[in-house]
Amino acid sequence: MKKISLPILEVSLCVILFVLGCSSDDSNVDDHNGDVDENSDYTLKKVPVASGLIQPWGMVFLNESELLVSEKNGGVRHVVLGSDQNTEIYKVDAAAEQGQGGLLDVALHPDFELNGKVYFTYTKENAGEFTTALAQAVFADKQITDFRELFESDAYTSSGTHFGSRLVFDEAGYLYFSVGDRGSRDDAQNASNHIGCVIRLHDDGSVPADNPFVNDPDYRDEIWSYGHRNIQGLALHPETGEIWSHEHGPQGGDEVNVLQKGENYGWPEVSYGEEYGGGTIGDTARDGFVDPLHVWTPSIAPCGMSFMHGESYPGLNNAIAIGALAGQHVNITLFSGESLSREIRFFEGEGRVRNTAVSPSGILYIADESSGEIYRIDVIVE
Repeated sequence: MKKISLPILEVSLCVILFVLGCSSDDSNVDDHNGDVDENSDYTLKKVPVASGLIQPWGMVFLNESELLVSEKNGGVRHVVLGSDQNTEIYKVDAAAEQGQGGLLDVALHPDFELNGKVYFTYTKENAGEFTTALAQAVFADKQITDFRELFESDAYTSSGTHFGSRLVFDEAGYLYFSVGDRGSRDDAQNASNHIGCVIRLHDDGSVPADNPFVNDPDYRDEIWSYGHRNIQGLALHPETGEIWSHEHGPQGGDEVNVLQKGENYGWPEVSYGEEYGGGTIGDTARDGFVDPLHVWTPSIAPCGMSFMHGESYPGLNNAIAIGALAGQHVNITLFSGESLSREIRFFEGEGRVRNTAVSPSGILYIADESSGEIYRIDVIVE
């Protein structure tokens, strides 16, 4: 095994390799010499490029050097990477900071360069209960204006847990966002509400006519898929155009999935996780439910999801970069089609990574909610 370099911001590619299979228990783990590309030998380095953030949650690139960052406390920041320009430009007063909730994700409209539209998900409160809502605003001249709610999910409970929520647009311009099970897990199988669902809308918040359950009295028209526990990652596959997701399991059983129209992902009828403190939760698989592509046991609490592209990181083109909260690392998973080929962990024990984002040129950035910093991930060729 190669020696690990221990300066605080630098880690050699000494990695953990997981052999093929759904479960990631200790019997699956081999030490690996760290070469992502068999002909490569390089070090990854975390370079701080922004600081002073308050629990950064979502982040999206405006261009190669500028980001919009959402903070859990409701702040929207305009960040110029590698400078001291880190300015709160808007406060989402409607975002209720309750438990895991607050201001959540941020995404740009596919035609952002023409219309300046920005989308947010956030926790909304009404009479002591909370749900996940979607809003649209306009960014121009380093200001947020015209903030308005587009959609309020029917997922109100008094719980402060499992709001989701990630946002992504597909290639046709449809908007998807996730709503967690809201601490009411059995309702994830009740599609007459939005608990434990992925919602698909037009960019104005209206319902597409080809959604899978339109006009079905037993399902909400807005639902694309259901039976989810708490999706914390959504990303558009750069080659297939499919929407990939990951979600938190309970004690074990974090999942990677491809979202399919009208499908049921099983929670809590099926799960690879177990009750906190022990005990099974349903079956691991059953007819009528979609099986995950990959499962993490023990849990890493995945958060944020970005497909890598370009040649900046040899051997990692189209790999998925995922933050880990409980696992406290950057997780890279590589798939051959829909089969896991390997998993690599970087910067273990160095903070709760809430999000990942890849710049237009293909550079990976991560947001650490522990330190309130954003890091650029550089390669040092040895």
